[in-house]
Amino acid sequence: MNAAKHKLPPTAEMLRYLGWTLLKLGLALLAVAAIYLLYLDSKVTQSFQGQKWQVPAQVFGRSLQLQQGQPLTLGALVQELELLQYRRVSEITGPGQFRLANQAVDIYRREFYFADGYAPAERFVVQFRQQRIERIQWSSPENTAAPGIARLEAPLIEHLISAQQEDRELLRLEQVSPLLRDTLLLVEDRDFYRHHGVAPLAILRAFLVNLSAGRTVQGGSTLTQQLAKNMYLTQDRTLWRKINEALMALILELRFSKDEILEAYINEVYIGQNFAHPVHGFGLGSRFYFAKPLNELTAAETALLVGLIKGPSFYDPRRNPERAQRRRDLVLRLMFEQHMLDQQAYREALEEPIALVARGQHQSDRYPAYLARVRQELRSQLQDKTLQQSGLRIFTYFDPVLQQQAEHAVASSMRGLDAAIETAVVLADHRQGSLTAMVGGRDPRYAGYNRAMDARRQIGSLIKPVIAIEALAQPERFDLQTTLLDAPIQLRSNQQDWQPQNFDQTFRGEVTLLDTLVYSYNVPMVRLGLQLGMPQVAAALSRLGLQRRITLHPAALLGAIELSPLEVTQLYQTLANHGVHQTLASIAVVTDQQGTVLYQHQPAPIRRYSAEATSLLYDAMQQSVQRGTARSLGQQFPQLAGKTGTSSDYRDSWFVVMDESKVMTVWQGRDDNVSTGLTGSSGALQLTRHFYRIHSAVRP
Repeated sequence: MNAAKHKLPPTAEMLRYLGWTLLKLGLALLAVAAIYLLYLDSKVTQSFQGQKWQVPAQVFGRSLQLQQGQPLTLGALVQELELLQYRRVSEITGPGQFRLANQAVDIYRREFYFADGYAPAERFVVQFRQQRIERIQWSSPENTAAPGIARLEAPLIEHLISAQQEDRELLRLEQVSPLLRDTLLLVEDRDFYRHHGVAPLAILRAFLVNLSAGRTVQGGSTLTQQLAKNMYLTQDRTLWRKINEALMALILELRFSKDEILEAYINEVYIGQNFAHPVHGFGLGSRFYFAKPLNELTAAETALLVGLIKGPSFYDPRRNPERAQRRRDLVLRLMFEQHMLDQQAYREALEEPIALVARGQHQSDRYPAYLARVRQELRSQLQDKTLQQSGLRIFTYFDPVLQQQAEHAVASSMRGLDAAIETAVVLADHRQGSLTAMVGGRDPRYAGYNRAMDARRQIGSLIKPVIAIEALAQPERFDLQTTLLDAPIQLRSNQQDWQPQNFDQTFRGEVTLLDTLVYSYNVPMVRLGLQLGMPQVAAALSRLGLQRRITLHPAALLGAIELSPLEVTQLYQTLANHGVHQTLASIAVVTDQQGTVLYQHQPAPIRRYSAEATSLLYDAMQQSVQRGTARSLGQQFPQLAGKTGTSSDYRDSWFVVMDESKVMTVWQGRDDNVSTGLTGSSGALQLTRHFYRIHSAVRP
């Protein structure tokens, strides 16, 4: 018995033992909790203080420059403004609006960070007279622009999103309208500026409401908790996740100001899905749904955007418009009840229809062919490390008006053709050596095979101006009146006997070089090429801008060489630009997030042929449009110069056209290289004619 007594400690000692054990356990738990809190604090603070997001690179088109005396119609300027999502109004109240009055356009331009620096929102009037800008008058006397000059902001055409990036457009809190900020707090967290990250009463209230409903119908999370969950945690509904969410919210509130937290929330909140990419932040959300900046939203649009936070998929206005409208109207009622809208504004907002842009129309591969070229140039001009920087701003030469006109021409001209026939269009400004528009196929939105860059096809008679310019570069031997023999000839080409024929299978004896070009005679051009020599023709291709070495045989003198539409455009850029070659570029400037220039295109014009020789050639190609193989175009546009091209068995239809500023290449054919039955005149030239009909209606 005594032994048994000594095995058990007395009651007091047992209590003391348990107390020490519990104390040690409590201290250990406190130590673990402290370490865990330090870990959370480090995790939250470091990421929040540093770069929170990898922002995609933004790709912009060209900025429309306006100058006194410039040829431009009022309709062309209105088209440009509409592409930029400016609103036509009767009374201008803010940026992003314009008004028409007495052959003038009153514009309130948005603020914009151009490649050369920041420009504030400013208002100016453009007065027109006889299809020209007569005067540009600025409303502010403090305007720093040169007299008679203005520019619109560059259109955003794409976000380049890498696999590890999320799509978003960052905003500073001062860029957010008070209406949106107040509506957000009204709907999601009315006590935001009074609580310390967690609102126990809100959690209790939500618990009781959910208990009464038998399901989750209300959340008790503050904006800070939502931000912590979105930035650092998963969407799992577990107790441990809720504990972490609350702890992180407390840390955020301790370390950062309310405005910093609200700004982060506005940029982080999930607000929709753009195909494979989630839409984060109100800035991108405004573009995604309405294709305009956040500070230009109406009250109804603001209410819809804030209402989506509760369930972007459930209230998706594209898939569930009635459900989305009920949610929007509920938010509008809350805004009215809190005196954020007066009676009239409330009624007008309720009556406003939900007008959305098509999914992805705000950018996202609208112009896949052109953007393929942009990506190619980025890889060649910038190092991979630079491309990984967050927030690059890429300013291109892309012209959205020309692109739209080219796409309309494709749609109208291809409608009656066999569905297997494809097309490609390349437009360039030959004076500055810039690519301005590109269509890679019959479906301009298809992001697969880019025929404008990658389809190498036989060019047919497009080779003839290349041979001709090499001859005209020797004025002591050749001019447009030089006679050439048009008679049968038999040659050995590519280890085969070859007897070239004219298109109409007839021979004319002696013909001039001018008529050979105008009517696209084959045999005399072959004789001229042989007289110059195949090495000389190859050198001409190189001088005009072909960057590949190709082996020529006599059949190449009738275009039996394969080039892409982009390569053809490069050749003709030199011819159109009076013999001065410039490598065609799509990118003008690349800056980082702070506006520092990382890359700038430096044009390097090189004279390859004399102005006299190219002037003679241009005149011959103009006569081809007026009276030769392209005369169906010349009936409406005799000022243009151009050249048709048809490959053997009618597999490829080509046309290249030049005017005082542009060169345009059009190709039509089948991907399987089967005959289309189209010549250059009956195929590609007809697409060109459609384009110039559209273009001339708005551009004098």
